[in-house]
Amino acid sequence: MPKPYGPIAALCLASAITLSGPGAQAQEAAPAASLVAGAKVYDENGELVGQIAKVSGNRVAVSIDGNGLVVAKNAFVKSAKGPALKAQKAKIVAVLRQAEADAAAVDGALKPGAEVRSADGTAVLGNVAALAPQGAVLTTSEGNITMPRAAFFLSEKGLAVKANEKQFLEGVRAARAQKAPG
Repeated sequence: MPKPYGPIAALCLASAITLSGPGAQAQEAAPAASLVAGAKVYDENGELVGQIAKVSGNRVAVSIDGNGLVVAKNAFVKSAKGPALKAQKAKIVAVLRQAEADAAAVDGALKPGAEVRSADGTAVLGNVAALAPQGAVLTTSEGNITMPRAAFFLSEKGLAVKANEKQFLEGVRAARAQKAPG
């Protein structure tokens, strides 16, 4: 099932864009006025990629073949046809498909009882207690905490979060402190 405008897709596309050739990097930035909902989006070669679905602050949601991704405004360059992404359509679509596959793998592993590790895989941070609409509830040594789905990835050692053990524990403690009655 497609995950429109997923943060993983945005991160992957950002790294794909940096791999573009030097010619694409030298292009003029797309004018902000051209980045509006409904505008067609092209690739660096002028091939139609999709359409802008929404603009919010510095982020632009682009609809591509019924799926979507979110990219920064500076990912666009000016082209003769309109705003263009700094990559070829095939690469953009491949990155989007890989992000969808990665998200599906995480969804498959994100089940009650699943062990959750640190980003480097060295520490077990907790276990999935339950799934929530916004993510998953983890049982940790610091108590239960809800983590957004975007915080998870599938590592070589299994389900993990995008933080090392120290960062995770500091984050959990900070979240608890904010919720504590003052």
